[in-house]
Amino acid sequence: MENNLKNAWLRQLRKDWKMANYYYFNNAMICPEFEFTTSVTILGKWSHRGQRKISISLPMINEQPWRVVREVLHHEMAHQYITEVLGIRETAPHGELFKKICSKNAFDQRASGIPKKSADSVKAPDERDNRVILEKVQKLLALAAGTNKYEAELAMTKAREFLLRHNLSLLELNTMNDYICREVGGLGKRNPIKSMISSILNRFFFVETLWIYGYDQHNDRSGMILEIYGTVENVDMAEYVHDYLHNISELLWKQYKSAKGMKGNKHRRTYVYGLLTGFMEKLENQNKSNQSKSLVWKGDPALYSFFRKRNPKIRSRGGVYRKSSTEIFESAHSRGKNLIIHKGVGGGPKDKGGLLA
Repeated sequence: MENNLKNAWLRQLRKDWKMANYYYFNNAMICPEFEFTTSVTILGKWSHRGQRKISISLPMINEQPWRVVREVLHHEMAHQYITEVLGIRETAPHGELFKKICSKNAFDQRASGIPKKSADSVKAPDERDNRVILEKVQKLLALAAGTNKYEAELAMTKAREFLLRHNLSLLELNTMNDYICREVGGLGKRNPIKSMISSILNRFFFVETLWIYGYDQHNDRSGMILEIYGTVENVDMAEYVHDYLHNISELLWKQYKSAKGMKGNKHRRTYVYGLLTGFMEKLENQNKSNQSKSLVWKGDPALYSFFRKRNPKIRSRGGVYRKSSTEIFESAHSRGKNLIIHKGVGGGPKDKGGLLA
């Protein structure tokens, strides 16, 4: 492995440490040394005797997304805070004080395994339940791929109503407390189109969303990336909708441009913005229909609490988007009102496990 890449990872670890020190620990700590290990079982370790240092597993960096590396770093910073700021040497490495700090900041406090809060893994019983829920949604979305417009529309509406009933049931039983966060899409610049898609997910698919600074360690590249928070089945669904809207927007724009004999992409954003605006209005109308059935979603307070713990100092950012063509916007807007999400929700690779010291 090239030393230049290792040095880039060290710089990113220091950058992430400083950011976490500010966000979660009010700049109470002094940055330690960092070192890499070849361990496949110990993912991270804080050492306070002698040289102050945090050790991070190179195999983990090579095999896992950087969000997992960052979560392991946060885990070790909790240990550092206890020993250096509070001056306490807990007899149990992952004792009650450690658990309290992790709970306050929504860090994963487990001593083994890839951090669940930043990974795509859940407990076995939950996994079975999630699979049943997603299989039901898959079947409904498969029906939405039919050629009969009325039946396709009905299938998509039923899929959303099913998810709404499911989430309302969990909220009523107070069992919506096992949340994950996941990065979706690729690194890049935030723009009005990406923001519109994240807003759709946040408003209509039972998740919280946030644009964060991401890092691709294999190419030493930074950029903005969308992070989704929620129960595993809601995050799975939201990720699928995210990818579907992105792909269908590009496809429909290319078809529209070809039909109109247009060259270049001068009006691309206007078209996609109009398409997504129309689709959002369609979802709003579906919500009104559900409200007539006494199905009203007012949000999940526990999820929002988890989201705010993970992001204690977020700032809202707005923007103004100007249409390059009213005619193109209105055409896309009309098309968006008839847009139907269909096909299934695919699964992703499972994260591999290890230990946290």
